[in-house]
Amino acid sequence: MKKTFVFICFLLIGISQVLYAGKPKAKHVVLIALDGWGAYSVPKAKDIPHISQLMAEGCYTLKKRSVLPSSSAINWASMFNGAATEIHGYTQWGSKTPEIPSRVLNKHGVFPTIFSILQEQKPELKTACLYEWDGIKYLIDSLAVSHHALRQHDLVVDLSVLSAVCRF
Repeated sequence: MKKTFVFICFLLIGISQVLYAGKPKAKHVVLIALDGWGAYSVPKAKDIPHISQLMAEGCYTLKKRSVLPSSSAINWASMFNGAATEIHGYTQWGSKTPEIPSRVLNKHGVFPTIFSILQEQKPELKTACLYEWDGIKYLIDSLAVSHHALRQHDLVVDLSVLSAVCRF
């Protein structure tokens, strides 16, 4: 991998109601995913107060496995698509398009992603993906995302990213 981790990929979804029947459980959903940070190291980490707080107050897993081959584009595509490599077709580290034909295509001509499925089922939802690795934009179905942006700086706290998050 050219980068050891992706800064943060935010999936912000303004939810006015849950996608299934029942009482709404969350107004917003935020997905924070870090590339290259092994789950095995989280219990060993002692000084991660913000991450610890997010884990205590939200939902998380330390049991998610990498798909094979364990490479950035392949794994990000699998997470956004909810499908394995042989189904979505991304097979290389820097994939911009599937190397093998995707089994299914959505109305934008790409494999369905969480973003395109949400857009179809709840078109009023606002979604965003903020990322550090430029390769993410090829995997998210940008036509189905309300806002997506590449982080431009190496600042620890990037105010432009925080401003974008606050708009949603």
